[in-house]
Amino acid sequence: MPSDPRRSPVAKYHRVEIALAERIRSGAFAEGTLPAERELAQEFGVARVTVRHALQRLEDQGLVTRHERRGTVATTSGHAGSRRLLREHVDQFLDRGRPDQRKVLRFGRVAASVPVARALGLTPGEQVLRVVRLRSRAGLALTYTESFILEPLAHLLDRSRLSKRPLIAALEDGGVKIGGAQQTVRAERCPAPIASALGIHEHEPVLHLERVVFDEAGTAVQWLLGWYRADRFEIRMEMSRADDRTRVWVNTR
Repeated sequence: MPSDPRRSPVAKYHRVEIALAERIRSGAFAEGTLPAERELAQEFGVARVTVRHALQRLEDQGLVTRHERRGTVATTSGHAGSRRLLREHVDQFLDRGRPDQRKVLRFGRVAASVPVARALGLTPGEQVLRVVRLRSRAGLALTYTESFILEPLAHLLDRSRLSKRPLIAALEDGGVKIGGAQQTVRAERCPAPIASALGIHEHEPVLHLERVVFDEAGTAVQWLLGWYRADRFEIRMEMSRADDRTRVWVNTR
């Protein structure tokens, strides 16, 4: 007599996640809408919060997209999930949290230096938009970022918007389709001007991030340099041998 899957020692949400992922990859939903959370909860014999957790993980993998009115829709593309992960696990830690304040220190067009041109695939000297911002919380500086954006996209951004919105979100608001990013994070000594802005001593250790953001066509649209106070941030990882389930993000301490 087969064992009851509802009694499996595997986490309930994980069982739901695996079952739905198999159906999606097999084309069972054919880009259509998944059953409602209530129906899935009844089918799997779990609480709706368990189904919601499973759907959240499927969205992280780019297997579904969730809409307020349309419900949860299966997708064969990873772009939606990539955009969500980019916003939540890569970009939003720069600006997330309503208590945080964002101050635009510099906003204007400059000639692309050799490093900027190399990162964005331009010729040195071409015009780019340079944005320097400082993020703080309760009067304590947290991050100092310097971004370079392609000139054709500069009209989508302004000082007022960037004092309230993450830069990636502002670009998406303007119709830019973000496809992915390449980034590195390393520890280094903080340069004097940036240390002064962050309220720390020169050469104190900071987390230094470099990131190039690409649109869906593979065109580099932003090069970002960020410095994060090492005493306020930590890198966390959730690792798995399963495909597309390893995640890395930065938390504010």
